Amino acid sequence: MKLRDAITAGVKPLAQNRLRAGLSILGIFIGIAGVLCMIAIGDGGKKLIAEDIEKLGGANQFTLWTRTSIFKRGRLVRTTERYTLEDAYAIEAECPEVLYVLPNFEDFEILVTSREGNQARALLESVTANYALGMSWELQAGRFLSDNDIETAAQVCVLGADTANELFGETSPLGQEVKVRYHWRKPVRMRVVGVMKPKGRSLTWEYSLDDAICVPLTTYQQRLTGERHVEYLIVFFEKGADVNSIIVSIKDILRKRHRGQDDFIAHYIPKLTFGRLEHIQRVVKIALGSIAGFSLFVSGIGIMNICLVSVGEKTREIGLRLAVGAKRIDIFWQFLTESMCLCFCGGVLGIAGGWVAAHGMARLAVRIVPIVDVWPVVLSLPWILTSVIFSIVLGVGFGIYPAMRAARFSPVDALRTEN
Repeated sequence: MKLRDAITAGVKPLAQNRLRAGLSILGIFIGIAGVLCMIAIGDGGKKLIAEDIEKLGGANQFTLWTRTSIFKRGRLVRTTERYTLEDAYAIEAECPEVLYVLPNFEDFEILVTSREGNQARALLESVTANYALGMSWELQAGRFLSDNDIETAAQVCVLGADTANELFGETSPLGQEVKVRYHWRKPVRMRVVGVMKPKGRSLTWEYSLDDAICVPLTTYQQRLTGERHVEYLIVFFEKGADVNSIIVSIKDILRKRHRGQDDFIAHYIPKLTFGRLEHIQRVVKIALGSIAGFSLFVSGIGIMNICLVSVGEKTREIGLRLAVGAKRIDIFWQFLTESMCLCFCGGVLGIAGGWVAAHGMARLAVRIVPIVDVWPVVLSLPWILTSVIFSIVLGVGFGIYPAMRAARFSPVDALRTEN
């Protein structure tokens, strides 16, 4: 008996008993579809966070932020030291693994007005010349802030794409003058020297980077607020460098510059957050895999029962085939093929079902949590191949016993059996 004939003999009963075959593969379909759906949605979320980290400068960075108060002897005590622009220069000079440091202030809902009277509520970013480089933010027109702008506290600014559109529409903003009002203070005139390309919304801080207006840090300090300190220091380091050793070195530098104090130093590492996400995702995958494995085990037992019923229905047919010269291995392959086909069909339909369900859940996620316009569905080829192979292995594992039982029949006993 050829392999093609064995496959035909195994598939034919499935077409003849469609309802029974459909119910048999339902459990496998649900198990595989559920796991693949969750993996596709989870990997899509992981891709979103990775893209968001890249929007904010990539994974090879961390942020030093100011801890304004600490608990000391059971009560809240305010810290006295703050970061300065000179701290950033010192870290760049004394830490060889640090590429550059971006001192930064951020403020939300800052009123910006054009000469024509158009207004925009912008995200104020007070930065240095390396900000666009560090954030991988490209220019749409004009130039970014220069070192000379920082040194002279120049009254210039660079607009995000949406802010430029709100203030000037289709007119070029370059060379135009805007007024920046910092809360209740007197507005400051600034000349637009550049416009950034659209970058989109940040998931981490839940604001659109295209609503920004970038001004020199020194201009912010001297002309807008009168502040001398810096709120954040964004540190970019070389790939492969040990971030923990860099933080230790930076703390040593800052202690020397701040009278031995370090209680105001706090840090946030995006790479560690991404690592925690991967760890959580692995735990979720293990949990889902365990649930799906139990579901598939139960489904496999159901398929074994169906195959045993099929063997019982075809006992006389088996006896007749053995009597006219069929080999026992042919009978074995006939029923093993039937089991494998059931599981393979369940696996393939489960992949399709998981894909459809993942897209449905992605659309639902966008509506429930409107942070992103599109939630990506990521279903990798290795997971698809794993599902197909697992389905075939499941069919072999639960089909061997019915196939062996059919192959062991005696032709005489089988022909005497009444179905």
